[in-house]
Amino acid sequence: MDNKLEKLAKATAEECGLSNYFLKRSHIFKESGIPGEHSYLLSTEWFPEDSEPMDEELNPPGAAVIDIDIQTEKVKRIIFVQDVSFAEEGSFPNLNQKEETITWIENITGLEFGRQFQLLPTEGTTMHFQAAVDNIPVFPTGVINVEFNNEGQLTLFSIDGNFPSEDAIHWEPFALTTDIVESVAKEQMQLLEVPLESEEMWKSIYSATSVFLTNDVKKVITFEEAEEQAAYVKKQIIMEWEEAIKDPFSPVEIDLSLEATEEEALSDHSTSKKELDKEDEEKATLEIKRFLQRVYPDDSGKWMLHSLRLQDSYLIAELLPAERGRRVIDRKLQVYLDSETYTALNYSDFDSLIEIFEHFSPAQTPVLTKQQAFELLRKHVEVTPVYVYSQTEDKYILCGKIDCSYGVDAVSGEVIPLDQL
Repeated sequence: MDNKLEKLAKATAEECGLSNYFLKRSHIFKESGIPGEHSYLLSTEWFPEDSEPMDEELNPPGAAVIDIDIQTEKVKRIIFVQDVSFAEEGSFPNLNQKEETITWIENITGLEFGRQFQLLPTEGTTMHFQAAVDNIPVFPTGVINVEFNNEGQLTLFSIDGNFPSEDAIHWEPFALTTDIVESVAKEQMQLLEVPLESEEMWKSIYSATSVFLTNDVKKVITFEEAEEQAAYVKKQIIMEWEEAIKDPFSPVEIDLSLEATEEEALSDHSTSKKELDKEDEEKATLEIKRFLQRVYPDDSGKWMLHSLRLQDSYLIAELLPAERGRRVIDRKLQVYLDSETYTALNYSDFDSLIEIFEHFSPAQTPVLTKQQAFELLRKHVEVTPVYVYSQTEDKYILCGKIDCSYGVDAVSGEVIPLDQL
């Protein structure tokens, strides 16, 4: 192991009270952060000194797995195998020390409770936290989980996602009114067909898609758009052509492995970022059309380019049927392109997923209108303030998260919690 990495691993083990452990193995992997960015993590596996010999691929009870961000030198994850810990007493807070746990999280992450993260309802021996600025959630969000075993020992810590500071926030008072929110929720109302596996049938349901509305009421942002940002572009292009291309397509194996070398981590551990520009979009669109002409030559006009997404060295195009029905599960294609040459390398056709539901009974004809369904759902529409990251402003801007956790049976008019479908 590189000298810098070895020092980092040993210092972290000492901080975690692993004096009676030894380093068994380590490796480096890449992790995505803010869309379009990445960092490198050093993953270390520590065995108790008196642990019994085991299969080379297995970790004994009490082994500690610790992941460390090489750039920030902050711990990202701590896992004690099988909920057993032999760490020195006092190295971690215990289950009954809520305030001490919060202080420990602040120390290990460098974040400030209340200003950058908040506590969610506790579940048994697990504490959940989420990113928040002055107790207003952010999106894309960050999460922190801390778990304890039956003896009250900390056996898991993890932090993932984004935790912006106050200087990354565009401040303004929340101004969305009930009338504005309801009108937007009504616009998001859709008639969908949902598969009920227990009854082997499709059911017609009215529901409102959850969205973000900017505080100035100028833009509605989908969850997909807010999550992907610079690395994602939404498209609505019907792919048509006059002639097929008889050049056969030979798929190339796609490597989405997160494994990395020391050289990569130490030379490129600062995050890098690439946006999808107009040239990316135009060249990728032409290549996707050419791919369809080769692989689906008879499908002119049958596919719509829905989105382009950057993932590491690949551009991933998602295509949906040009004529979409109401079913929430539909066929789609994913085409993998080289992000530098725009050459199509491989693809995935999710037609096998559709076959699972082929024998389901069709949905009944809807009786309710969209307006009638919305009147039944009106009282269930909720809005909460959320700071959503804006790529154009490079700030988190205030939005209202418009949500409705209920749907309406389009035949009977019954209001149904969506999580029961």
